[in-house]
Amino acid sequence: MSNNFYRKFEDKHRGSTDEIRQRLLVYLPLMTSLNEFYPDSLVADIGCGRGEWLKILRDNEIQGIGVDLDEGMLAVARKDGLNVEQDDCINFLKRQTDDSLMAITGFHIVEHLPFNIVHTLVSEALRVLKPGGLLILETPNPENVSVGSCSFYMDPTHHNPLPPELLKFLPDYYGFKRTRIVRLQESPRIRDEETEITLTEVLKGVSPDYSIVAQKAGQDNLHSQLNKFFAKKIGVTLDELAERYDASLNLKIERIFSGHSAQLELIHEKINSFSEVNRKLADANAELEINNNELNQQLSAVYLSNSWRITSPIRRVVDILKRINVARKKGFKYFASALMKKTLNRLIILMGRNPAYRTKILMIMRKIGIYNTIRKIYLNTISSEKKSLIYDCSIAEKNHNNMTSRAVGIFEELKSHEDQVNKGDR
Repeated sequence: MSNNFYRKFEDKHRGSTDEIRQRLLVYLPLMTSLNEFYPDSLVADIGCGRGEWLKILRDNEIQGIGVDLDEGMLAVARKDGLNVEQDDCINFLKRQTDDSLMAITGFHIVEHLPFNIVHTLVSEALRVLKPGGLLILETPNPENVSVGSCSFYMDPTHHNPLPPELLKFLPDYYGFKRTRIVRLQESPRIRDEETEITLTEVLKGVSPDYSIVAQKAGQDNLHSQLNKFFAKKIGVTLDELAERYDASLNLKIERIFSGHSAQLELIHEKINSFSEVNRKLADANAELEINNNELNQQLSAVYLSNSWRITSPIRRVVDILKRINVARKKGFKYFASALMKKTLNRLIILMGRNPAYRTKILMIMRKIGIYNTIRKIYLNTISSEKKSLIYDCSIAEKNHNNMTSRAVGIFEELKSHEDQVNKGDR
């Protein structure tokens, strides 16, 4: 990889020098406190890059030295007059004497190193730091879903993301007095706990960077001076954002339900009212069915009774007298028509009950040539509504155009046969 490639990559994807300086100011109060105890000691910035942190230290009269392997980065730092040297970070630490540095910082370096080298870095830092000195290691935060799944791998020199609790465990394991995780660079909107966040913010809003700040055992008054920093809450976790999102979502659901509770209650009341009406209708139908069955039984009993059979002749005589009275008023023609209608209706009922008789009677009527006459008389005695239900062969004749040639042939044969039967030629 060329000397210029990584410098240009950092310029494009990590941010400008001013942006990096602004982010690193969070650590300045720690360095200021340490400098009060060790004014002649150095802060070693391993993987110093372009020297943003070294500039902050110099501007605040804190001595610093930077170490990096990238000559292109170091050229920018030397141009600014910073104290830097080209070396491997482990070699640099091993060259330092015990209890010689007040702080060791490494911003976005551990993700570039194999994990066994990170072990060595932490153990060597404990040896080199002065009592009460600080080790600060900052790295991308894989708790941020977008960082851990995508942006971390934009840098081709990265190895693996380091979960915060894993990196914190190393200083604890090697004997630092205390270690804390500092989550960084989340947006002000995320930082405000009263803000209702979106699902996108849950996935992308967690602090994109974090650091572990580990303090070596030292003087009690130096520890006390840094207690506030180690106790202060900084940044947000994925769990915190997820819980805030769930809480805001549940609150919205409660608002929706509370806003529609009156309507829901009214709907339930109407449903209950409809159910009661349906129950009453079912009870009424059941009662009507019982009464109907009772009436049918009573009517059947009447029809089967001796009195009904005995009075049958009387009812017939009364019926005939009524008809004679009507005929006297309306004339003989009406009487004859009514009598014919009644006779034909009786005959049709009888024929319907005895299909064999029906065929014979129709055959006889066709042979003696009275079928068409009787049919016309019958049609004149029934209503126009019933006439429309009687088959009219002219309908089929009108639809010859819709028939196939074979269907037309079959129809003509049937019609010819029907005409012969009607004429008695069979």
